[in-house]
Amino acid sequence: MKRTIFITLSILIINQSFLIAQENGTKLSANKIGITFSSFGENDVFRFDELDGAASYNSDYFFTIGINYLHPLTKWLEVETGIEYSKHNIIIKPNLPPNMDNSSRKAGFSLINVPATLRANFLKYFFVNGGLIVDIDASTNSSIDDQTGIGALIGVSVKYDFKSGVSAFVNPYTKIHSLIPFSDTKYHQRIWENGIRVGITYDLKMK
Repeated sequence: MKRTIFITLSILIINQSFLIAQENGTKLSANKIGITFSSFGENDVFRFDELDGAASYNSDYFFTIGINYLHPLTKWLEVETGIEYSKHNIIIKPNLPPNMDNSSRKAGFSLINVPATLRANFLKYFFVNGGLIVDIDASTNSSIDDQTGIGALIGVSVKYDFKSGVSAFVNPYTKIHSLIPFSDTKYHQRIWENGIRVGITYDLKMK
């Protein structure tokens, strides 16, 4: 169900961005570099085929810090990439008989993410972004399946461009990690992440 909702929203938002984003002149914007921080949301573990009697998972906390790079393709369309480090904590609730210890416990894992996304700017103060992410599971010992693989993300943002060349943005987003896992695990666990990314970029032409 979550996968269906994610795909449907992705198609609707991306199609809408191409309808409302119009080129204004032929001069391209500059390459930009910036830093980002993501949190303020929830992370959840799910399987495409859930198992009867399996443990349940609840969101605890997560954060992501990253460096991003933007390259313009047109007046309104940019490619965004970079590298990010994420730390996640999940609360696991075992599904055990009453006479056994079913106390909740925390599980942590870390990811290195390399995004390859498009950013479509419109109405001066907004953009939508979406695309793929390469996930590398940096955990040494985790109760969650290895998240190394290809993930996906989509988001909508409010931004402001200062005359100094600095831009700031607030970017609510949804991510699915390990959508296509590299490990051959039956009933593979995936991380569904909803959060808010804040960032600052700098126009390299202003150097």
